[in-house]
Amino acid sequence: MNKEIYQAMIQGLKATIIEKEVVFGEVEAKNDVLELLDLLEELDQFWNSEEDLNPQAGDLHAFIEATRKRYSEVRRDG
Repeated sequence: MNKEIYQAMIQGLKATIIEKEVVFGEVEAKNDVLELLDLLEELDQFWNSEEDLNPQAGDLHAFIEATRKRYSEVRRDG
């Protein structure tokens, strides 16, 4: 994995999360977004564990945590 491919992968997943929110809304996108956040975190931990591909990994972690927090407050109407 090189830096450019890693960045493209991360940006693609973040863009997918944002697009799902826009297209489906937070309630309908919740399960997909949470799965994508798990995948994003897992791929970052695997490929960037030593932060050699992204020295500012804290920004990604902040995005993941803020999005998780926001989605933990989203409820589906029954």
